Amino acid sequence: MHLIAVAFVMITLIAVVSVVLPAGMHVFGMTAIGTALAAASANPRGVLAVGCYALVTAFVVSTWQGLLGTPDQILRLLVGAAFVPISWAIAVHLRELLRATAEAASDRGMLAAIVEQSTDAITVLDRDGTVMMWNAGAENLYGYRAAEMVGRSFTRVLPAERVPYFRRALADANAGKHVILDELPRLHRDGTTFLVSLAAAPIRDESGQVVASAATERDITAQKRREAEERQARERTARAARMESLGQLAGGVAHDFNNLLAIILNYADFLADEVTADGRRDLDRIREAADRARALTGQLLLFAKQEPTPVENVDLNEVVSSSSELLSRSIGPNIRLVCRTHDQPLPVRANRGRLDQILLNLVINARDAMPDGGTVVVSTDRTPDGGARLSVADTGCGMTAEVRDRLFEPFFTTKPADQGTGLGLATVYGIVEDAGGHIGVASSPGAGTTFTIDLPRADGPAPGAAGTSAAGPSPGHGEHVVVLEDEDFVRDAVIRILRENGFRTTVLHEHDPAAVLDDADLLIADIALRHSSGPEVAVRLRRRHPGLRVLFMSGYSERDLRDRYQLDDSVRIVPKPFTAVELLAAVGDALAATAGHHG
Repeated sequence: MHLIAVAFVMITLIAVVSVVLPAGMHVFGMTAIGTALAAASANPRGVLAVGCYALVTAFVVSTWQGLLGTPDQILRLLVGAAFVPISWAIAVHLRELLRATAEAASDRGMLAAIVEQSTDAITVLDRDGTVMMWNAGAENLYGYRAAEMVGRSFTRVLPAERVPYFRRALADANAGKHVILDELPRLHRDGTTFLVSLAAAPIRDESGQVVASAATERDITAQKRREAEERQARERTARAARMESLGQLAGGVAHDFNNLLAIILNYADFLADEVTADGRRDLDRIREAADRARALTGQLLLFAKQEPTPVENVDLNEVVSSSSELLSRSIGPNIRLVCRTHDQPLPVRANRGRLDQILLNLVINARDAMPDGGTVVVSTDRTPDGGARLSVADTGCGMTAEVRDRLFEPFFTTKPADQGTGLGLATVYGIVEDAGGHIGVASSPGAGTTFTIDLPRADGPAPGAAGTSAAGPSPGHGEHVVVLEDEDFVRDAVIRILRENGFRTTVLHEHDPAAVLDDADLLIADIALRHSSGPEVAVRLRRRHPGLRVLFMSGYSERDLRDRYQLDDSVRIVPKPFTAVELLAAVGDALAATAGHHG
């Protein structure tokens, strides 16, 4: 506004001078200069006001001098009038230029503030990779102040092996390309390494030439750690689900195997008295093979967490100490066994024999991974939550991630077919899960393998084991036994064993009426039937015969069956495959029960 005031003052002074000077000098025309001066104020309204004041002043002065209507007056007033729109247009243009300049400055200031306050590291590098700008985010990320980095090469914050990659990326940016990269290692001032994501873009001058590059970096170390943890959690969940489904499959396979083994074992016994000595030797081999198959199905049920075992409070330190001699003999002279136990007792709730089996399986697995010798370290320790930890580490060949992922699947093995069944580690997995623990494995090719087993700490006295009958096999005396079994050969074997040992027998089908049990002393029923279940049929039959004794049989796990069908400990279950002696013992035990404690 001061230029407008100066213009008014100038016009007034020129008017006064014009009045004082002789009329022939025509100085009043100089008042138009005031309008031109006002144009520099970039105030169009002010220019119009000054222009009007100049024209009025010139007209008054020239009229006072007696020039009214003369060509001199008219010409000078026209020149003054022409100055007004020209000056106004200049003022409008200057105002727009000033507004645009102010807005640009505001935008630059806002951008500079955003860059400076950004939590991301924003840097500007020249074409040689020298730092030109280093914001507060970069200071926080790298630990270097701007004064320490501006003018220095960006390679200062790069691991040495990353410098060639940086040069290639800088060349791409100098060529006008946008660069987007992930998981780039960077060096902090304190020497630690972290990961960043990078987005870089070229900066061009007015002619379009690339003169620098701007890069935005974000610390993704914690993000990548979380992603890795989430990925591991998903893998553990998927592995647990896969192992659970494999366990269900294993349980079903074991049930079918047990039915077949019951047939093989018992019909081999039937033939034993009817063949020659050579034939008996062949039958013995059949029985031996069936017994081995029986042990395998037991391992399958153990993997499926369906094989009940008595448990007790066991000190994990004592398990390792007492097993060291056996383990040393199992691994051979070229492998050194080191046992390290915790200095405090580590009581766990488990089956002692199963813990020995875990140790033996893991140590033998370690031995097989070190054909040229090495070291196996068996150690115990306390977990952060107060539980017990058993570790078995070897210096062997290690394994790939693909092998590690399938390690505990039944029948999966990397050994030749004649050197392993693929059930050793599956059995270990089942034992650990059954004990409420967790097993993990760390391994990579050439770096050895470490198995880590965490078990919950034992708390409180061991519960008393369920009592089992001491009654042995005894012949029948005409008792009536009704048999419900949908596997024909198993049913025929049961009927034959009972009849040859003094019992009367009747075959019962799932939907037979209860009248067939009018004089029955005992019902023997398979639990898993085609269309219903043994417990379901027993409940229906007991509506008419409340005192009916029941003996169940099944190739599934007893514990699983008790949970599934809500059978308490008083209900008797004979597991398949059974021998004649085992069946007769169970029948004698069931018949010996009083009416008040029937099965």
